[in-house]
Amino acid sequence: MITVLMGAPGAGKSTWLTNHYEHGTHVFNTEAVRTNKGLDIAGFMRYERIKAIKAAELGVDVICDGTHTIPGHRAIWLQVAKQLDIETKIIAFDTPLLTLLQVQRQREHPAPDKVVIDHYRRFQMQKHVINREPWGFIELITRDIND
Repeated sequence: MITVLMGAPGAGKSTWLTNHYEHGTHVFNTEAVRTNKGLDIAGFMRYERIKAIKAAELGVDVICDGTHTIPGHRAIWLQVAKQLDIETKIIAFDTPLLTLLQVQRQREHPAPDKVVIDHYRRFQMQKHVINREPWGFIELITRDIND
């Protein structure tokens, strides 16, 4: 199974992962992009993606912890799953913008407001698009401002 987490920075994706992680699952995580300013982002993402694909080829469940608000980023995982004939699931985290911005104020390495707002806006459009994508399972987690 390939499970893709989708939502703006601070939406609750990594918290969900912490609460649902099972030993032996491979985690594709983009956290280093936010926490390491000098990182070669393209090289890092390619390397991490290759490791996740190799794990899926070996039959290991993969959880992709990233924003995935850009259709092409989700399409990569759908294509891998199709080639390997494995199930897919997307979990979309619909979190209010005010909550997203408040979460950033509490982080050691916050995402800039502009980045959060851009992902939030893309998410609001894309949360409807995922229903037309070939996901095996779709789960929408809606948080309110008090969560």
